[in-house]
Amino acid sequence: MQWKTHVVFGFLVGLFALNYVRIENKILFFLFVLLGSLLPDIDNPRSKFGSKVKIVGKIFKHRGVFHSAITGVVLSGIVWYFVNATCGIGLFIGYISHLLIDGFTVQGVNFLHPFGKLHLSGFIETGKVGEWIVFGIVVFLILLKLGVFSLLS
Repeated sequence: MQWKTHVVFGFLVGLFALNYVRIENKILFFLFVLLGSLLPDIDNPRSKFGSKVKIVGKIFKHRGVFHSAITGVVLSGIVWYFVNATCGIGLFIGYISHLLIDGFTVQGVNFLHPFGKLHLSGFIETGKVGEWIVFGIVVFLILLKLGVFSLLS
């Protein structure tokens, strides 16, 4: 998926997560959700983060260790410990949202890389019409969740 799809999906998952987690600072929470929603692609030299830190893409293959739930748990735990719970939870939610939506792509994701196989793949090709449809649906769901449509009536 492209960065914009990851960001909107991460935001949507963050909105729903607010029903289940106690967050002290929603702005900080969503900043880390958005960071987490982009972070797994740091291993792709053509991504938003990967283009800034190209060495990571030279060391790690795309959709390898950074596309693992294990890495998401470890990084989120480090942020939780050294920063705070709000940031750690936000990073985790964004990170996992990235992996989930990448699971709908043809390339798919191995959630347990490198320790096991829990591979999910779908039918959506990155950057093609299917992704744009998903993007539109997610934006619609965000607007619905925020109550934008109830304001119009």
